Amino acid sequence: MTSTIDYLQWSTLLGVDLQKPSESTDNAADATVPLTQSLIAGEYSHVLKTPVAAQIFGTSLAEADAIVANLDASLNLAEFLTNQIQSYLASTPSDATSTTSAALDVLSVGIASLYAFVQAGWTGPEVGFEPVDLLPSPLKAKAAALDTQALDQLSIGGETVYHLSPQILFLHMARIILVDNIEQLKKDPVVAKSVPWWALRVLFLQQRTLEGAAGLLQDQMLALTNEIETILNAEVELEGALEAIDKKEILTRFWIEKGLIQHWYTEDTKAYEAFQKAQSTSGFRFKVTGAMGKRTKFQQFDTSQLVVVAESSRDMASSRPTTYKSKAGSGPKNLEHNDDTVLEKIQFAELSEEDRARLGDLELDPSKEIQDLHPIDHALLLAFCLNIKNTNPAHGLTVEQMFPFVTRVLETPNNWTVYTMALLLRSRLEADKSRTVERGALQLQALVDQTRIEDETSTTRERMHHFFSVLLPSKWELEKELAEQYMSLGVIRSALDIFERLELWEDVIACFQFLDQKDKAKAMCHTLLEKNPKNAKLLCILGDLDDDPDKFREAWEVSGQRFARAQRSLGAWLFKRDQFAQAKTAYQLALKINPLFENSWFILGCIGMQLEDFDTAIEAFTKVVSIDSNNGEAWNNLAAIHMRRNDNLDAQHALRQALKEKRESWKIWSNYMYCSMDVGDFTEAIRAMGMLVELRWKKKDEHPEEEIVDIVILDRIVQGLTRDLKDLYSRRVAFQEQRIEELLLGITNRITNDPRIWKICGKFYFWQKNYMECLECQLKAYRSVIHNPKIETEQAEFEKAVEAAVEMVDWYRNLGHLSYKDDEGNEQLVAKDWAYRSKQMIKSLMARTRDAWEHLEAFEKLKETMEELKSEK
Repeated sequence: MTSTIDYLQWSTLLGVDLQKPSESTDNAADATVPLTQSLIAGEYSHVLKTPVAAQIFGTSLAEADAIVANLDASLNLAEFLTNQIQSYLASTPSDATSTTSAALDVLSVGIASLYAFVQAGWTGPEVGFEPVDLLPSPLKAKAAALDTQALDQLSIGGETVYHLSPQILFLHMARIILVDNIEQLKKDPVVAKSVPWWALRVLFLQQRTLEGAAGLLQDQMLALTNEIETILNAEVELEGALEAIDKKEILTRFWIEKGLIQHWYTEDTKAYEAFQKAQSTSGFRFKVTGAMGKRTKFQQFDTSQLVVVAESSRDMASSRPTTYKSKAGSGPKNLEHNDDTVLEKIQFAELSEEDRARLGDLELDPSKEIQDLHPIDHALLLAFCLNIKNTNPAHGLTVEQMFPFVTRVLETPNNWTVYTMALLLRSRLEADKSRTVERGALQLQALVDQTRIEDETSTTRERMHHFFSVLLPSKWELEKELAEQYMSLGVIRSALDIFERLELWEDVIACFQFLDQKDKAKAMCHTLLEKNPKNAKLLCILGDLDDDPDKFREAWEVSGQRFARAQRSLGAWLFKRDQFAQAKTAYQLALKINPLFENSWFILGCIGMQLEDFDTAIEAFTKVVSIDSNNGEAWNNLAAIHMRRNDNLDAQHALRQALKEKRESWKIWSNYMYCSMDVGDFTEAIRAMGMLVELRWKKKDEHPEEEIVDIVILDRIVQGLTRDLKDLYSRRVAFQEQRIEELLLGITNRITNDPRIWKICGKFYFWQKNYMECLECQLKAYRSVIHNPKIETEQAEFEKAVEAAVEMVDWYRNLGHLSYKDDEGNEQLVAKDWAYRSKQMIKSLMARTRDAWEHLEAFEKLKETMEELKSEK
C-alpha cells in the first residue's frame, strides 16, 4: 500500500501516471486512485465535487448545523476547513493504510483547489463554477464577503493581492489545506514527502498575486525548498516508488522551480546555480555558438548568427513521448512576420568541418532538421534565457543573447504552456525593434485571447502539465503587459480601456497624465474615494497627484498602519525636501512591514549618510546587496562609509564587488586604488592605477581638468619597491617589479610632458641599476620643464627651470662615470661626455633667459654651476 501511495503522490507532482496497472491491486488504494487520476487528467472540477471534497468543504451540511451557523456568522473559513480536515482524518480507521489514504485524499482536494485557481487565472479555460458552490449552501449569499476576506487573508507584508484576481477563494482554500494544515498532513510519513512541495507552489502563487515582493513569504519558501531538497536526496537513494528516469525528472523540476523562485526575487546567482543543477540532473546539453546564415531576404553573404544547439538526454527524450504531444496544430497561434525584408527564420548555411569541430560532441547542424527536446528541457532553456535578462542591462546585446534560446524552443513545440511562454518572451524581445514591434503586439494580443477559449488542440491537462516550470504571467498581468505595449506605441486610448477594465488606477492615471489630463485623474480619484474612503492605495495616488504628504499619512492610518507603500511615498516626499530625519523614520516603518524593497533600503542608506548615522547606512546598504548582489552603487556607498570609518579592508572588499558591476567607473577605481594602498595591497593598487589611467585617458577630452595619473600614489608604489617594503600579505613589493615597469611604460606611452612622472620612472630604473634608462628619464623630466614657454615671462617658472637644470647636472655628475654592458657585452660609460652635455645645457638655458632674468639670484646660480663645470673634464 505504501508503495502505491508513493507512486500516486509522485505521479501527481509530475502530472504523469507512473503506476503500472498490475500494481493497482490493493483494494484500500482503489478508493484514492480516482482522485489522483482525475488530477493527472486535469479534471479538477471532478475532484472538487467528489464525496471526499464534500466532506472537507461541508458541501452537504444543513443550514441548521451549528458548524454552518458559526461559519455564517464569523466567515472564518480557515477555522472551518481546519476543523473539517481534522474531522475527516479522525473518522478514518487508525491503521496506517487508511490513515495514509485519508491524508492523500485531503492533499488531493487541496491540489485540485490550487489547480482550479491556476485554471481560472492563468491557463484557462473557465472552471465552470464558483468556489463558494463547494461550501455549505447558506454561504452562497455571502460570496462577496468571502472573497473580501480571502483578499485580506492572502495580503501579507503590507502588500495587497490584486483585487480582481479571478476566483481567489480557490487559492485561499488551497492555502488553508496545504499550508496552514501542513503539519497535520505531515503526520503521515508517506504523504509528508510531497506536501511541502505543494505548499511551496501555493506560497509562490500567493506571492505572484501580490503587488510587490513579501519577505515573509520568501522566508517560508526558503525553508520549504530546504526541506524538499532533504526529502528528495533521501528518496533518490530508495528503490521502488520512482524509476530512475522519473527520479531525474522530479529532481530536474525541483531545481527549475527553486531557480524560478530565486529569479523572481532577483537572486540571480543562486537562480543560475539552481538551473545548472537542473541541467546536470536531466542530462540536457546545449551550447550557444555561432553559425553562418542570412537574416534578411536580400542578404547576399552569410554572416555569423548566434544559435543554440541542444539535445536532451536519451533517457529523457525517450520517456513517455506520447504524454507530451498535443494533437495536430498544437499550441497557441504563432503569428508570422509577413515582412518584406526580414526572414521568418534565419537561413543557416551548411556547416563546414571547422564549424563542426567547434560544436564538439554536440554534433548538430542548424541547417538540418532540428531534433525534438523534452519539454522540461524547453522549460530549462527558457529559464536560462530569463536569467540572461535578469543579470544584464537592457541593451541590444542582451536581446541578441536571448533570442537563440527562445527560437530553439519555438522550433520544436510540444507543450502548450512552455510554447506560450516562449511566444511571450519573443513578443517582449521584439517590442523595441521597428520591423518586429507590430508582430510582438499582435502576438501578445493572441496570447491574451487564447486563455478565454477552449482550445481543441490543447487539453486542460496539457496546459497545466509544466505550468510550475515556467513563469507564465496571469491573465491580468498579460493584459496589463499588452496595455503597456500599447502605451509604448502611443495607442493611449486602447491602453486606457484595458487599465480601466482591470481597475489598475495608477496606470489609468498615468494615461491621463500622458494625455495631459491631470484634472480628470484627480476627479476620478475623488469619485472612487467617495465610494471607498478607506482605500489606502487611492489615497496614496491622490497624494502623488496633489503632492500632499497628508494623504500618505491618512492612507497609513486607514490601513491600520499596515500599508507599507504609504510610508514609502511619505519617505520619498520628505527625502526630496531634505527632511532626512523624518524620511528615515518613514522608510524604517515601511521596511519593518516589508523588507524586500531594494530601492527603499538604498534611499535609507543615503539618508543615513546624510545624517552621518553610519550604523543605519551600513545596515541599509548591506540589505541592498543581500537582495541584489549586483548593485554596484550600493557597494560603492558601503565602501565610502567604511572609508569614513577607516575600515579600509572592508571598504576594499565592497569596492571590489562594486567594480564587478561598474568596471567603467573611474571614480570607483580611484577609491579602490586609495583603499588598496592604505591597506598595503600593492598588487591591487597597481591594477587599479592601470585601469584608472586607461579610463581617464579615454575621457580626457570630456574632463580636461582631471589629472590622468595620481602622482602621489604612483610615487608610493615605486617607493614601496625601492624601500624594500612588504605588502598586506607579507610579500616583498619587489615581486611586482615587472608589473610596476609595465605600469610606468603604459603611463609614459600616453603622457610625455609631466616631469614628475619621468622622475618617478628615474627612481625605478635607478633601483634596477639601469643607469642609462634612469639618466634618460631624468633628461626627459628636464626637457618637460624647459619646454614651457612661460619660463621667459614668469619668474616662478624660470626658477623651476633653474632648479631642474641644477638637478640634471647632479644626475650627469653622479651617473655619467658609471659603466654598463652594451648588447655585445662590452663595458661602456653611461655618459662619457657628461661634463660637455651639462655645460651645453646650462649655456642654452642662460642664453634663452638672460634678457628677462639676468638680475635674479636664480640666474646667478646658473652662472655658479657653469663655473663649477669648467673645472670638470
